[in-house]
Amino acid sequence: MPRITRDPNLEEMPDFDAEEFQTTFQALATEDNTLEAITQRSKDAWTASHQKKLEAWQAQVAEDAEAERQLEEERAREEQEREAAKEESRRLEKAEKDKKKPKVKAFVANKLVNTFAAIRTSQYAINKVKSLEYIELWYWTPEGCADAATQDRTVSSTVLALTSEGGIGQALFTPAAAHKVSTKVVADEKITWRDMSVAKTGLLQCMRGEENWPEEHVMALGSFFLELDHHELRRRDYGEEALLLYQAEVRREWHEQLRSTDDTVEPFDIGVINETRLMRIYDKLLSQKHAQGIARSVVIVLSNFTRALT
Repeated sequence: MPRITRDPNLEEMPDFDAEEFQTTFQALATEDNTLEAITQRSKDAWTASHQKKLEAWQAQVAEDAEAERQLEEERAREEQEREAAKEESRRLEKAEKDKKKPKVKAFVANKLVNTFAAIRTSQYAINKVKSLEYIELWYWTPEGCADAATQDRTVSSTVLALTSEGGIGQALFTPAAAHKVSTKVVADEKITWRDMSVAKTGLLQCMRGEENWPEEHVMALGSFFLELDHHELRRRDYGEEALLLYQAEVRREWHEQLRSTDDTVEPFDIGVINETRLMRIYDKLLSQKHAQGIARSVVIVLSNFTRALT
């Protein structure tokens, strides 16, 4: 149906009683079709036609209102979608920014710092313990902890290094500090007895803090150090030096066997001292000391002889 462009409510019925209409109607009038009847039919016809226009107009107005309502709903929906998209974009942007922000815990109001400073151990040493690998005791000595504190100030924990810790065919990014060997590290057989006594406690505590280490393994290593502490060889000349050499050899072998992929390898109980091997190490050390003593004596004799000749 063609669109109605004019409101029919504004239309008025023509004056069919006017002279110009009556003159026209008079020409059509007959005995059976009187002037009055023609005039009335004209009024009725206009009224019926006008009523249809009014109804069509109302329908058109209602359709326009519905179309406008739907359009408004569509606009509102689009606006909501735009706002939702903006909100999601802001959320994602904030989440990305939050990822880049350094994480910081809330502090406990009025809580004092610990009376004693925490002992800092090298991240490299901790990583070795976590990986069930052998690591020198030096890293838990006062010198090793001091070196670790220095490294903490010079190596950022955010610097990453590519490693193969994820297994064959896998690569992981881990903190570079976890792979930085100290240039000051001292081999186990060369540290002092006092340093070993201090360092063993730190090592055992670190192992207990890692879920990779079974408790029985930690207990066995603890028994190992306890046996060394109470061994009668400590009362002999060079006995502690021999025990340090035994500790260095045996602990490394223990770690190697624990990590062996050879099914035929059965790791030994490190908590049980092999007295035969220990005495062989001691005898060899005594021989070396004896040889060194003879060499020093020869040097002294030659030096005195040279001075006498001059």
